[in-house]
Amino acid sequence: MNEFGIICVSLNHIYGQFYYPLSHFSHCFYLSPVPCPPENVVFELDCGSNTAQVDWQPSRGAEHYIVQGFGVEEGETSCVTDSQACVLPDLKCGFTYNISVIAVNSVCNVSQSDVGQLKAVPCVPDQVKTRVDCKSGGVMVSWGPSQGALSYTAVAQGRAGYAPSCISNETTCLLNDLLCGFNYSITVVASDDMCSSAVTPAVHIATVPCVPQKVAAKMTCKNNTGVVSWQGVGDVASYKVQAFGPDGHKIDCNSTKSSCELPGMHCGQLYNLTVTAQDGRCDNSKTYLTLQSVPCMPTNVKASLRCNSNSAAVTWEPASGALAYVAVGVTTDGRYQTKCNNTMTYCDLSNLQCGQTYNVSVFGYDDSCSGMESDKAFVRTAPCMPQNVSVESRCAEGAMVVSWSPNPDAQYFHVAAVSNTGARLYCNSSSTKCTINNLPCGQSYNITVLSVRDACESKPSAVAKTSSVPCVPQLANGRLDCLSNNAWVSWDPAAGATSYFSMAQAANGDSFNCTTSSAPCGIANLKCGTLYTFAVMAINDYCRSNHSKPFDLVTGPCTLETISATSECNSGTILVEWKKTGDTSTYLVTAVADDNTVISCNSSSSSCLLQGARCDTHYSVVVSASSDTCGSLRSPLTKITTAPCVPSNVTVGSLCEKNMAAVSWAASPVASSYQLTATGQDGHKTGCSSAMSNCSLVDLHCGQTYSFSITANGGNCTSFPSNSTFKTVPCTPSNLNVDINCQTNVAVLSWNNTNAGYTPNAFGAAKAASLHAKSMANAPQGVVRRVTRVMSGAQGRRKGRRAFS
Repeated sequence: MNEFGIICVSLNHIYGQFYYPLSHFSHCFYLSPVPCPPENVVFELDCGSNTAQVDWQPSRGAEHYIVQGFGVEEGETSCVTDSQACVLPDLKCGFTYNISVIAVNSVCNVSQSDVGQLKAVPCVPDQVKTRVDCKSGGVMVSWGPSQGALSYTAVAQGRAGYAPSCISNETTCLLNDLLCGFNYSITVVASDDMCSSAVTPAVHIATVPCVPQKVAAKMTCKNNTGVVSWQGVGDVASYKVQAFGPDGHKIDCNSTKSSCELPGMHCGQLYNLTVTAQDGRCDNSKTYLTLQSVPCMPTNVKASLRCNSNSAAVTWEPASGALAYVAVGVTTDGRYQTKCNNTMTYCDLSNLQCGQTYNVSVFGYDDSCSGMESDKAFVRTAPCMPQNVSVESRCAEGAMVVSWSPNPDAQYFHVAAVSNTGARLYCNSSSTKCTINNLPCGQSYNITVLSVRDACESKPSAVAKTSSVPCVPQLANGRLDCLSNNAWVSWDPAAGATSYFSMAQAANGDSFNCTTSSAPCGIANLKCGTLYTFAVMAINDYCRSNHSKPFDLVTGPCTLETISATSECNSGTILVEWKKTGDTSTYLVTAVADDNTVISCNSSSSSCLLQGARCDTHYSVVVSASSDTCGSLRSPLTKITTAPCVPSNVTVGSLCEKNMAAVSWAASPVASSYQLTATGQDGHKTGCSSAMSNCSLVDLHCGQTYSFSITANGGNCTSFPSNSTFKTVPCTPSNLNVDINCQTNVAVLSWNNTNAGYTPNAFGAAKAASLHAKSMANAPQGVVRRVTRVMSGAQGRRKGRRAFS
């Protein structure tokens, strides 16, 4: 709203505005005042559009406003508005503007605000250039100066999303931290204290090739070729591999793939390898590693035999590149092979086969390869041990003969015999046998044989065993058992003996002997009244010794020869009789049973009755004077057998269809035969005899109870009988008759009962139906049986009687 001032005129004064009422003045008129200058002018640059927003406080008297921007160097821009804000367009980049606001009305436009300065957005840099810095792996960016710029920012945008940048006050900048082998888009932005320019058009560049990754090298051992492999990253034109050996050898290869071969490498060299990624600009992306070539061949190989262990000591000169060595020995026929390993320049080939020639070669090896085979050395092993060693003992000569199979690999053979006492005996022979003499008695020997060639001995043969003749038994002596007339021979143990042979020799040539593993030894059944010469020989598995010093014994004289012993059958006694000799008043009679039980009796006459003799027993009876067992009144043994016992455990088995009975009983050890007698109720008698403990009775009568007895016969005695009974098979019923009652349809069956004590059963049959008998157990003779369901129909009324035969 416009405000106006009023001017009034009096005669002499002009009065100012609004001080007095108008009525005081003679002339008054209205004036439009000058607008006040705008105050509190502020402006803000819009960096994105390079325009300025200007704001101020309202100005009294202003109808509208003019905002002016004058470039310090050149150019201007303005805007008009009737409000308190205005946007200055078309600011030139990089220029500084003086900004002011003018308040305007219809009369005046001279009310200008204070002037302020505004700096426009910096200009976009131009002439952006890039180059790869091979040394650092970064990208050097340059551009032309930008009007109004205080600093610059270069940004690299790649596919990985990470955008490295650099800031510079100059027109160059080095972008570091770029990923190798990638394509980047490079842009530059100019900045001042407030704004940044728009980005420059992108410049594309590829960074330095990446260093090859996961680089590995290995040897192809058979042709000494190195194989290098890697994993490529990014776009790489090609790769170059270079190898440098410590001996000055160089070799390289190129590849557009991920591997490369280095042929013809020198043996035993540790090569330094360089793998370079190449793109035509920067060829300094390298990876370094080493590769050990195939070990060289060992030289000056020598092999010497170690006889005591049948092994070969192998030595050689060191081979370049070898971490360890393996020596291999192969027999000329190729059948056997052995190896040894060592990190030093020697090792022992063990477990060599005897009697063989080995070709020995050495290989050097490292962690990856085995080198070339060395020149061969030769070694001849120890002869084989003798086979089939056997020993012949020559007892009478006190010698042994050792023999074995031929061995053409040996020059001669060495025999060693070691006794159980540790004594050693030897002999040598170039043939297949050797004799060792003067063997002491009572020694056992382990014999081994060695094959020898050029002072090299084989392993010992398998052990053969033998013994020298046993020593002669010493202090042989004897004693006589007068009751049995047995002699017991004793002696001191003899060295080397495993058993002893004792012999008693009579003048008439009769001899008795016994064998035992130790003293004493009993010689039985010597004849009475005879002078015997005794001697003992020692025995082992190979020899018998000479006889010991002999000694004599005289057995007891033979008297009381006419004795007799008779068994009083079934009385439990034995009567012993003899011819009394001399003045002996008392005799002792002794009877020894098979089970060594003894019965005896004393008598002062020429007979004696032995009580308690058991049946079924063999007795040995002797008569002697009770005062002097070994005197002249000892009789020879007399054998006697008592009567058989009553047969026991009798069993009877009936053979019904044949009217027979099989009878068996426990056997008697003294019975020679048995007699069986059977008597039936009807007086029928039968029997059988047998040397065995069983017998069969034939043609027995049916329906009879038989009583039978069994006696055992032995010597002159017969046992008491064993009595038993048994029943034979029932007889067939006779006079069978049937009475039929036609009205009741009942049949009455009758017969003669010839089987007392048996239970009869009756059966009948008709054409149309079976007959069922209702029998009564144990019915007397003539009692009938009633049979139902005889027949049906018109014939059922007939009554008749029919006899059956």
